[in-house]
Amino acid sequence: MSAGEFERTFDNAAAEYDSVRPEYPQALYRDILRYQPLAGESQALEIGLGSGKASGPVLDTGCRLTGLEPGGNLAALARKRLGRYPNFTLLEQTLQDYSCPGGAFNLVYAATAFHWIPEEYGYQRVYELLKPGGAFARFAYHAGPDRQRVELTQEVQELYRRYMNGGKGEYVPLRPEDGERLLAIPKQHGFVETEFHLYEMERDFTVQEYLSLLTTYRDHMALDPANREGLFQGICRAIQRHGGVMTVYYTVDLELARKPAG
Repeated sequence: MSAGEFERTFDNAAAEYDSVRPEYPQALYRDILRYQPLAGESQALEIGLGSGKASGPVLDTGCRLTGLEPGGNLAALARKRLGRYPNFTLLEQTLQDYSCPGGAFNLVYAATAFHWIPEEYGYQRVYELLKPGGAFARFAYHAGPDRQRVELTQEVQELYRRYMNGGKGEYVPLRPEDGERLLAIPKQHGFVETEFHLYEMERDFTVQEYLSLLTTYRDHMALDPANREGLFQGICRAIQRHGGVMTVYYTVDLELARKPAG
């Protein structure tokens, strides 16, 4: 599946994305806004805004937020969610398509979106867009298996081995010691004063909610249709056998980095 094909597939699952992808923890926004306070005169840019799940706490500071979201269906959901904010502008563009003078923003951030952008280009572009002393916040959640229902997790892992070319591999959650490795990336591109934070959260999914969640994952939608059907139906039956609920444990990582002031 090409990048363009995936963007269309993902945008077609916009309603599922909006309903089943989790919200980010409030502690994360507190850390961002402590690191880079925002006010009415501040300018912020969100890359890959999606349906606007990560936008409200930034808009609530009163700053001017520009959001980039190339998917028309996702953009429509974002306008519905965020239309009450007069300090919000949404552009249906990618970062690569976006035209803006350098040094325009106090904060640039991306919520589970920056990994779609080539690293070398992405960090250089963000650096150019930031004002001196401005900050970049990159954060993402990572879904871990159900810890309560061990047999369910084992059955699901077996289904992945059967239908997804040998499986997804063992889930290894991020740890505090991973911060040095992750912060080395922005440092390579000239950023300073870096910080790393981790957060944990969990969410229960019904069978239908969990199947909807799977439709928002690129690797699942890229499967051969027969394998995807086998995987989805197998997971559905496994969850039903174990009480009808799947609990997903999420780890959320936040990397903060600053463009030098001088």
